[in-house]
Amino acid sequence: MRIRYNLVLVCGLAACGIRDSGPVDSAALRHGAAGPMLEVTILGDERDTRMSAAREAIEHWNAELKRLDRRLRFDTVGIRADSIPDDVVRAAQNEAVIGGGPATNRLLSNLSTTPGDVVVILTQADLISFSVRWRQGSKGVVAVRRGDIWPLSLPNTARNVVAHEMGHVLGLSHNTDSTTLMCGRPASCRPTAFTSQSARFFPLTSADEQRIVSRWP
Repeated sequence: MRIRYNLVLVCGLAACGIRDSGPVDSAALRHGAAGPMLEVTILGDERDTRMSAAREAIEHWNAELKRLDRRLRFDTVGIRADSIPDDVVRAAQNEAVIGGGPATNRLLSNLSTTPGDVVVILTQADLISFSVRWRQGSKGVVAVRRGDIWPLSLPNTARNVVAHEMGHVLGLSHNTDSTTLMCGRPASCRPTAFTSQSARFFPLTSADEQRIVSRWP
């Protein structure tokens, strides 16, 4: 099955200012042969170790959406070697806690010609990974910090960080349970909590599942 990757996130493990919103109308989404979808584009080098983590996170979310009996799927448009200036991404990171602002608008403007509904940016900056929630008429964004140093260099961490930020793109907020995917500030949860010698994704809470079911077709 061909997978499309068009993904953008602004909401980090450090802080997240997601405003609640109602159910997404299926008519507002792209549709493929299998139904409604969000196309995802990954910006980065194919050889980057985070590339496989991003792909795994997207496939994990497709499995979760299917498990929750949602028709929505992520579809991969592809991988592009384009890069966004680190200063543009870093400035938007500072607005994640309030859910947006002029720096976020500048980031989205830089992504205006990038195909897809969601853009995953594999940055080379030592910033806090963050995301921008998808809204009708506006891309979702995931910005992932450099992966060659701690903490994303820890085993099992990168795939869960990307999946966590994708959860924000879908409208999930933080919780305080360090055993779950969406734990984050103001709780003490940090990316190191995802460390594991075996490859696995941390689970959603029942509240997360209810949120996905109530929001997505």
